[in-house]
Amino acid sequence: MTSKTFQILLLEDERSVALRLGGIIQTWPSGVLLPPCHTVGEALEIIARQEVDILIADLQLPDGFGTQAIRALRSRQPDAVAIVMSVLNDSASVLDAIRAGATGYLEKDDSAIGIIKAMEMAVTQQSPMSASIARLIVQSLHEEPPQEDIGRRAAELPFTLTKRERDVLTTISRGFSNAEVAEMLGMSPQTVPVHTRNIYRKLQVSNKTEAIYLARREGWIP
Repeated sequence: MTSKTFQILLLEDERSVALRLGGIIQTWPSGVLLPPCHTVGEALEIIARQEVDILIADLQLPDGFGTQAIRALRSRQPDAVAIVMSVLNDSASVLDAIRAGATGYLEKDDSAIGIIKAMEMAVTQQSPMSASIARLIVQSLHEEPPQEDIGRRAAELPFTLTKRERDVLTTISRGFSNAEVAEMLGMSPQTVPVHTRNIYRKLQVSNKTEAIYLARREGWIP
């Protein structure tokens, strides 16, 4: 391990979880824990005004998503590392976090890789991953169609997505269930699958991963 002391920012809205993780992090002699953040806004303020070497972020926060903080950190400090700790373990959430710049991704109930071990791996250019997350990434890569095929398909699309469809797909891409999407967007739970089918039909795809990839490529969703 390097002798450098790392500035660590913890982004976790559950205060009991933040307290527990913070207590563990403070036992790491190579790190200094900054004041924990419970919202994306708080994290962005700290990232904007001081150095952060390691960001440990949940994904679902009261005012947004942990990927916003990850992108902001990597934009301001390209050498910083970010580790996701989340209960979300679907392919869209995982791939979104990796694309945002996450170095590692741990499920919250994973006891195989502790938070200190994950930080030690991350700062030595390794990628700490829960085994189930690593398998999911490999599976997603196998299922993802070649980029040239997706690009050709996008160029030939006769339709664009409506604002409602973009809202639905954006929310789905962040790992929310159909019931959660319906509640967040103020629609009936039975309406979400209808929108999803329409999105698949318009984009000429057969699964969520392809739809999200293609819609992002076209700039329809973030």
